[in-house]
Amino acid sequence: MRHRAPLLAGLALTALLPLASPAPAASGFAAEEPARPACDPALLEQDVRSLASDGMEGRGLGSEGLERAVRLVARRFKSLGLQPAFPEKSGLLDGYLQDFTASGYPASANVIGILPGDPALAPRAVVVGAHVDHLGRDPGLEGDPIYNGADDNASGVAALMAIARRLAESPSRERERTVVFVAFTGEESGLLGSSYYTEHPVVPAEQVIAMVNLDTVGRLHDRPLILFGTGTAQEFPAILEGLDLAFGLRLALRPEGAGASDQTSFFEKDIPVLHFFTGPHEDYHRVTDSAERVDYPGLAAVTDFAGELVRYLRYRDRPLTFVAAGREQAEKLKQMPKTERRVSLGFMPDFAQASGGVKVGAVTPGGAGAAAGLQPGDVITAIDGEATDTLVDYTATLREHAPGDAVTLTVNRAGQGLTIQATVQERK
Repeated sequence: MRHRAPLLAGLALTALLPLASPAPAASGFAAEEPARPACDPALLEQDVRSLASDGMEGRGLGSEGLERAVRLVARRFKSLGLQPAFPEKSGLLDGYLQDFTASGYPASANVIGILPGDPALAPRAVVVGAHVDHLGRDPGLEGDPIYNGADDNASGVAALMAIARRLAESPSRERERTVVFVAFTGEESGLLGSSYYTEHPVVPAEQVIAMVNLDTVGRLHDRPLILFGTGTAQEFPAILEGLDLAFGLRLALRPEGAGASDQTSFFEKDIPVLHFFTGPHEDYHRVTDSAERVDYPGLAAVTDFAGELVRYLRYRDRPLTFVAAGREQAEKLKQMPKTERRVSLGFMPDFAQASGGVKVGAVTPGGAGAAAGLQPGDVITAIDGEATDTLVDYTATLREHAPGDAVTLTVNRAGQGLTIQATVQERK
């Protein structure tokens, strides 16, 4: 059953105990704990609509709209009583801002709020993140010029703030880890904010039990919840499947820690990571990614599940066992230039497919893929004869091209081999 709130916080955790901890007392959970209310979809919608409003100007890097969004998150962290990461700063909200400048890009800032815990725990912190930036505005577009980015990633930031609220309002206990909440900027320009954070962390990498990333989590509907990074800790599959007994979300587990979102920066530091993602759709990186199209009950369900996971990691009595799942992909991504992803074939991949080619998910109307005749379900196995076994292969190959380049795609369509000519488009 989808969108089912947990019957008891202890119900899922009771199922976890034989897998993750020898006894309830050791885990920090009690089966008699009262039911925890589900996140309110209306409050999540309010935050998504604020972040994805025209007044935020698409939250483009260097824009006044992104500055307003950053300040919105900082105010929320302050109102929840989260500690500023940089209390030495004098401004009312500046203590929550981690300023940075990447070469060739406007100055920006991550937003960091800290829910303190027991510094004696090892490891002593959990990091929860979501990127607040998006694509800004394009005056050259006819009609609506603003990329509001409701799903990508106002949904993730709304979930981040809801989880912060839940944990901040929960009664404090002994032996609970610190939680570091981070709203990154510069994700759309090449993971700039998360890369800076992991080089200048609030808590050193070796003291972080895991990083949970919320990116594009607003379109669950009737689909499985995709989780990347499930192979980066030996314990993750059992933990997630145990928690899901109380939620019924139908999980699609993807082991690799490397990807196109901020968890990659943490995976490169040997930190177990999980990226929550609700899947592709035709509004990805289009001006039609608006607040009206978000599945708010689904967003609430994902937020509840992620919140329970963070709560579990906060009280878990032992470290996780890091596994370099997808290290080869991570190294390949790391070697790519830290530049904006400039080109596209006009479709959103089906991220549930790990290898064997890149499966086409949603095809963007009027885009390069639609013009070439690509269809949902097609599997691209090569570009110009170069194999695209994984999304990393596909990304690396596309980055060798510029908008307007002609490419030859080798495609498997329902068992039939096809050769399709396409023209690479500028990526937004």
